[in-house]
Amino acid sequence: MKLDGVRTLAVLGDRDNGKTSLVFTLLKAYRGKREIVLYAYPDEVEDYRQIHTLNELELLTDSIIYMDELQQHIKFYQKRTSDEFLELLAVLAHNNNTLIFTTPMSQFITKALDCFIDGFIYVRITDMAQLKNASKAKRLLQDFSSKRISKRTLRLVKGEYLQIIDGQERTNGVHKFKNPNMRKAWNIKTR
Repeated sequence: MKLDGVRTLAVLGDRDNGKTSLVFTLLKAYRGKREIVLYAYPDEVEDYRQIHTLNELELLTDSIIYMDELQQHIKFYQKRTSDEFLELLAVLAHNNNTLIFTTPMSQFITKALDCFIDGFIYVRITDMAQLKNASKAKRLLQDFSSKRISKRTLRLVKGEYLQIIDGQERTNGVHKFKNPNMRKAWNIKTR
């Protein structure tokens, strides 16, 4: 996969199936010249810059930005917030940035947001009916031919993912990744 050829990449799948580990594997494998930035990631991660505000995000240029658990940061049920995020995506793309985000549910991806997404990476999905009807995420899976995809499930094991990215058809398909031993960062307990 060529991250420099992607503007927005969504990583979808069941909880506890390696979405965050997969993204960190992709980030570690990146050999381009753009800076890697983590947006409000709850842990410090060596070698990556951290930012915590949408204002900082808007100022980035020539970067690869990772937003873990998109729904933790953007409240899509609030129309104003959703509209502001779409404007931000346009600015990010204009400034030669790539946004990678994870989410367990396609319901957090609105039809308007669908237009900005170049492709999806999927980990195991045990119930395809939970994918949002008429969403790009569901349509791409339904159109992709693989013995791992049925009407009901995407049968992948931990350490496997399915890539479907516009313009990168030669690398689309099922791939393996090694777990970089990223712990569950969102389980941090506060006192």
